Amino acid sequence: MAIYFKEVEVPSGMEPGEEIKKVLDFRQKCIDEKKVFFKLFYDISEFKAVIRDKLEEIGWQETDILSPQIQQSTKSKKESGHNDSILDSASQDEWLIEDRAREFLSEIVQRPHSWGGTSPQEVARLRLIGNAISRSGNDDSYLGNHDANLIFQHMRNDPLSDQEIQALLDCGVFGFEHQNVPLWHWVAQHLVGDDTYYRLRILATVGTDAEKRNAIRILELLDQAIPTHDGYFNKDGVLTTWFDEDTDSRVFDAAVSFLAANGQSEDISFIETASSGCSPHRKNKVEGAIVGIISKFSANDALRRLCDRNVDKLDDRITDDLFSSPQSLSSEILKECLTAKPDPVRLRAAKLLSMRNELTREDAQAMLTDSSHEVRLTGSEVLARLGHPLNEETLKSVLTVKKSDFGVGLLRSMQNDTRFFEAYRSNRLSELTMSELRDRVDGPLLFVDRELSALYNKFGASMQDEMRTHLSDGFNGHFERKIEEAKLAYGVSDKVVLESEKLGPFHRKMLCNATIAALCNLMIREDLELIRTTIDQFEVDANESTLRYLSKFGEWQDIDRIKNLGNQPSDRTGLFFFSQEEITKQKANAIYSLGKLRISDMLDLDLDNQIRKYLLAEMPQKAFKSLSDDILLRELKRSHDESRIVFALRCVQSLTKSRTTSLLDQYTDSEEHRFYNSIHWLDLGAALPSTMAKSVAIRELSRRF
Repeated sequence: MAIYFKEVEVPSGMEPGEEIKKVLDFRQKCIDEKKVFFKLFYDISEFKAVIRDKLEEIGWQETDILSPQIQQSTKSKKESGHNDSILDSASQDEWLIEDRAREFLSEIVQRPHSWGGTSPQEVARLRLIGNAISRSGNDDSYLGNHDANLIFQHMRNDPLSDQEIQALLDCGVFGFEHQNVPLWHWVAQHLVGDDTYYRLRILATVGTDAEKRNAIRILELLDQAIPTHDGYFNKDGVLTTWFDEDTDSRVFDAAVSFLAANGQSEDISFIETASSGCSPHRKNKVEGAIVGIISKFSANDALRRLCDRNVDKLDDRITDDLFSSPQSLSSEILKECLTAKPDPVRLRAAKLLSMRNELTREDAQAMLTDSSHEVRLTGSEVLARLGHPLNEETLKSVLTVKKSDFGVGLLRSMQNDTRFFEAYRSNRLSELTMSELRDRVDGPLLFVDRELSALYNKFGASMQDEMRTHLSDGFNGHFERKIEEAKLAYGVSDKVVLESEKLGPFHRKMLCNATIAALCNLMIREDLELIRTTIDQFEVDANESTLRYLSKFGEWQDIDRIKNLGNQPSDRTGLFFFSQEEITKQKANAIYSLGKLRISDMLDLDLDNQIRKYLLAEMPQKAFKSLSDDILLRELKRSHDESRIVFALRCVQSLTKSRTTSLLDQYTDSEEHRFYNSIHWLDLGAALPSTMAKSVAIRELSRRF
């Protein structure tokens, strides 16, 4: 057993919360009894490192144990007794190899030995027929991805045997994690009666571990119910199998994700019964799935269950759904959520209660020892609003995140993250009057970045001429005046003055960033040239107001400026923190605003891969419909996997089935280089009914954003 404790600092003079106190007491017990070894970590990156070390250690131990067994024999899991009983119900051919495959074999064995006697796709089919036949005791075997794509390219419309189609479907399921093998065409081709998804349900219940987890994920995308069959594998039997302690953890996780997305209220009692024997860790994950099911019908009931069952972690998409209509959440439930285990739930509840003025002084004080520093910031803000602000020293202790550099031995150093503390200070400045802020800006302080930012943001309309003056010279005049005042006050050779001169470029950059954001907020078209000049001459970071301004007043030429804006989020004030991902998304939105009349040119720009991905998400469906086939084909050949996959999915979502089919044929049959995952997703739109294909595309896209 390996135990890891997150080092959560409790500020001096503060009592730890109940949950943290329990952890601290348990850790002390481990120390006192010397029975359990443990390690400490400070942040997520350090946690990844210690977990990686442990997994490597376990992996080498398992290798040493299993190597002799692997050398002796390989046992197939593919053909279980349950599988045989289900497959026996389907009609079986009398022959080992079905007619169409036998005809092909009969003809090919008469071919000459010469190199040109057979084509690569015929060799691929020969291998496919071998893979289509297996018995209990045989190795698990699937057609390789190159051969599978060769058959799709050259024989997708040829009459293949049922055995071959099933083997191709199994190959597609097995390779679904990489999405570089055709799947959807074979799903549509493999019918048992009128049941299109029969084989997927079989693999999701009695397949190998890889087949199970991938088939479950595919059924989730297809919005299917819990896969059931006659006999043992009814709903209870399937769930019991999925939740069994011997079930592979990745199969279990896929099942939990499936239930959270596709489960219905009537499934909950079955899920509870089947999971009753799970380990606490697995039971907690199942509870998270049940919360996801309940969230579809009642966010309040879902949050109450989350709190009552102490759910450790919740999928981000479920959390977003729970808080998507905050007006429908009761304050009583939100109060319960202040002690919920998932950080995002506590934080969102705290912010909503703060906005409603529903937090008491006692609530806010309890939040000061929360493991999330953003929750601590919310508590500190509430105390200030209630007239009980913390002193500077306590605030710094409460709101500073201690982080560690990964040095070696004595070279290992500590670095502090003061974002939350600085946000608190900025908020207090924003409460001052214009004259109070002006006094601070004009006072003896050398660096007044934060004060000037507060003055310009709050009173921008009155300060616009001053802002333009400062931006026109990059705050040179302002900074030189401050230095001269400091020299008169402290002396030319004073250490503080000398050090301040060295820091001049950094503080001028900060002042330019704050001022350009404040000026852009005024949304005055005549400032465009000044905004452009400032971006061109100084290191300006991206922020919401500058990007919004350029979106409205900018032109095609400004796209390069948007691309070159720094990615450090500079709007870190108040209770809202913008991530780099959010800034990337806003950049993509701004670029689309300027390029929407030149879609082809815009897509051909040299863009950061993440920006391109969000740009493709921003484009409306009519934009994809308006593009010619040659442009669509060009984009399907881009080198970056993720943006290429997103483009293919947007095509499926936006285009008609017939046009998607035509696009797939052109792409697959081209002599130029092709990417297998583009074929995989275009095949979705060509193979399945249009409504189903578009629904799958939307679900897969939501998973990627």
